[in-house]
Amino acid sequence: MSMTAETNSLLGSDGLKLFYQYWIPQQTEKILCIVHGHGEHSGRYEHVARYLSDHNVAVFAMDLRGHGLSKGTRGHAPSQEVLLRDIEELVKAAREMYNDLPLFIMGHSMGGNLVANFMMENKSKEISGFILSAPWLKLAFEPPKIKMQLGRLMSKIWPAFSEHNGLDISHISKDPEEVKKYKDDPLVHGMISAGLFQIIDAGCEKAMSGASSIKTRGLIYHGSSDMIIDYTATEQFAKSNSLFDWHLLDGVYHEPHNDLERFEALKMLAEWIKNTD
Repeated sequence: MSMTAETNSLLGSDGLKLFYQYWIPQQTEKILCIVHGHGEHSGRYEHVARYLSDHNVAVFAMDLRGHGLSKGTRGHAPSQEVLLRDIEELVKAAREMYNDLPLFIMGHSMGGNLVANFMMENKSKEISGFILSAPWLKLAFEPPKIKMQLGRLMSKIWPAFSEHNGLDISHISKDPEEVKKYKDDPLVHGMISAGLFQIIDAGCEKAMSGASSIKTRGLIYHGSSDMIIDYTATEQFAKSNSLFDWHLLDGVYHEPHNDLERFEALKMLAEWIKNTD
């Protein structure tokens, strides 16, 4: 089915204009809000939204501040609190359109870190379930020590100080077409501020220590061949709460929804949402 995304904008708690888009199937039974990873944007989830629309799931996806078509310094955010409030605004936008349907929230990579922390903060029954795709809970590589020391220093005196994230983009997917699309995408960037890195780093520790406090069903999956984010931390997070369903995807790289096994990942996602109320 041919679907065109509807686009809109919302305001962050500090008045910053944030872009979001949504895909509505002919018959909607459930809603999913998607929070993307570092350096990318909501448009990279269009194929996910199209797939889920065939399963009667409406998808809402935002560009995080400093990403995609949203305003803000590229790759920077002032605090975790502000980022979590931005996500809350996306949930509200979805709720304004669908007041009574089960609502799910999904985060990939950095978005997974934010969604994990969002679920720890969010004690309401508003969300029926959450999904973490290769969440950034621990890097799979050691950044250079000097870079880390500089980052910690700059996060205190100049949080918006930015450096390139040093990502090897060939590690996102085994599909060379997907790697090329990422490389050629004008809305993708590789900048991360000292402040944002410290926010996510602190969020890792918070999520790992607070996973057992989440009272909502969760689907958590990660590729065993991810060279960007360490799957063993994700597994530890997932196994600390009996409400979580854990799947290790054999041989999959960092972006399960964009790897050669994408259809298995999307099928698992759709079936889990369908079977969770």
